[in-house]
Amino acid sequence: MSREEMTRSRYFFRLAETFLLSVFHLTDLLFRFLPPRAMDAFFSLLGKLIFYARPGMRRRLIAKIAQAMPEITDERELNRIAKEACTSALRPIYDLFLFGNHGESFMRHLRVEGMENLELAAARGKGVLFLGAHLGAYSVRLPVMAKLGEPYTPVMYHPDDSPVAGYVKAMAIYGSSLGYDAVDNAVIFAGDNTISRIEERLSRGGKVCVNFDVDGEFIVDFFGRPAAMASGIAHFALNTEAAIVPFALLRGDEVFDHHMKIFEPLDYGLSGEPRKDLASIMEKVMDAGQNMIREDPGQWMSWFGIWHWWDKAAQRLN
Repeated sequence: MSREEMTRSRYFFRLAETFLLSVFHLTDLLFRFLPPRAMDAFFSLLGKLIFYARPGMRRRLIAKIAQAMPEITDERELNRIAKEACTSALRPIYDLFLFGNHGESFMRHLRVEGMENLELAAARGKGVLFLGAHLGAYSVRLPVMAKLGEPYTPVMYHPDDSPVAGYVKAMAIYGSSLGYDAVDNAVIFAGDNTISRIEERLSRGGKVCVNFDVDGEFIVDFFGRPAAMASGIAHFALNTEAAIVPFALLRGDEVFDHHMKIFEPLDYGLSGEPRKDLASIMEKVMDAGQNMIREDPGQWMSWFGIWHWWDKAAQRLN
C-alpha cells in the first residue's frame, strides 16, 4: 500500500469512527425518549441513506452478493439484501440499546430453537466451541445466552487493534453491563495467552465462541471461491476435540421478534493427520457459516469484506 493510500485509509477510518461514535451516543440518548419502533425506523432510515449516498459502494456491494450467490437473479432481491446489509452494519448499536432498555420484552418474545443440540454437544464433556458470525443481533448474543442459562466466553480482537478502536471500546463497555458473569466468562482477546486460556476453559467443559468470518491466512472455499480466513476455531477443535456448535441470533419482522437458532454440532472426526484434519474441519466450518448466512443474507454485515478475503487468497495462490 502506497503512502497516499495509507493516508486515505486512515482518513476514512477516522471519519468512520467519528460517525459510529456519534450514532452510538445519539442512540443512547434517543432510547430514553423514543419507543423501540421509532428507533427501529430510525436505523432503517440510516441504512437507506448509506445505501443511496454512495452509488459506487452500492454497485460493488450488489456485485459481491451476486457473485457469492449466483442463484439469486432477481435484481430487486439483490438490492433488498444489499440495502439491509447497509443497515446491518449499524444494527449492532441498536441491538445493544434495545436489549439494554427493554431486555425483559426482548427475552419474553425470544424464540429459541435447537437447545437440545447444545445439550447433546455439552454431554460429550470436552467443551463447546460456538461457531458464530457477524450476523443478526450478534452484539447481544452473549447476554441473551446468559439469560437462557448458557453463558460462554467470547474470543475477539482487542479493541486497540481495530481501526475504529474508540467505537469498539464504547460498544464493549456498554455490552459488558448487560447481565452476564464477566468473571467466569471474561472476554479472551487474541494474543492474550489465547490458546492456553481457551483450551483451559474447554477442558473444564466450558463454552467459547469464535466468529468464523474473520480475515486470516488459511485458504478455504467460501461462497464458491478460495478465501483467506482465520482458522483458530479449527485448531482449537483439533487440540481439544470440543464440539463445534453453529448458532445465530436472527432478527424477525417485528421489533421484539428474535430467533436464537442453535444448529446441530458439526460432524468432524480426526484421522491423526493434523494438516488433513485441519483442512477438513475448516471446510465444515465454512459450509456451516455459509448456511447460517443464507438463513437471512441481509443480516450479515461482513459482505463488505468478502472481496478482500477472496483477493487475498488469489494473491497467495498465484
